[in-house]
Amino acid sequence: MKTPKEFYTEMGADWLSRMKDNAITESELSYLTKILKNGSTILDLACGYGRLSIPLAEHGYTVYGVDITPVFIEKATQEAKKRNLNVEFKIGDMRNIPYPDASFDYVICMWNAFSELSTEQVQITVINEIYRVLKKTGLAIIEMRNHRSSGLVEKNFIERFEAMPSFNHTRGSIKRLMRLSRVTNFKVFIDDFGGRKRLILEILKTE
Repeated sequence: MKTPKEFYTEMGADWLSRMKDNAITESELSYLTKILKNGSTILDLACGYGRLSIPLAEHGYTVYGVDITPVFIEKATQEAKKRNLNVEFKIGDMRNIPYPDASFDYVICMWNAFSELSTEQVQITVINEIYRVLKKTGLAIIEMRNHRSSGLVEKNFIERFEAMPSFNHTRGSIKRLMRLSRVTNFKVFIDDFGGRKRLILEILKTE
């Protein structure tokens, strides 16, 4: 059973980049920029090869990207330099985000990366880490697949390749997770994101 780091290292950044066409990326960016305030500081958690980090920086945001897969960070860093963008990319783990408390106005975690954390306890750790690095009144946006039944850890296929297992979430299971995390100010809902109905968790830091 492969970890996300093992799977994505094996498949590579170029393979992953072919999974999203420009129209989908533009739609997702449009969704995000309607929420993200101008001049904000953003952490793109599980940023991959910078698919969203780099265009957000081009929109004028101060962007930081963290991913556990070194080949992704290498690719993202190269692309940012090529475009003369000042984006800080770091190899790091969501369970221990390599930034101080209250560092960011926004944290985004896209493309089902959160559901690739295959136990509730790890997910709770990550939620608390996200909450820690948010500034007061900061907002986290987590996007994932919506399932009919929750709590199952199932085989996960990406373009017919067997990937790391994925945790099934519903609105109900996310609410349970937030109770266990003791984070009370949040919203969970279904929305159109990149042309697909996705489960969205928003966490607002109030302390």
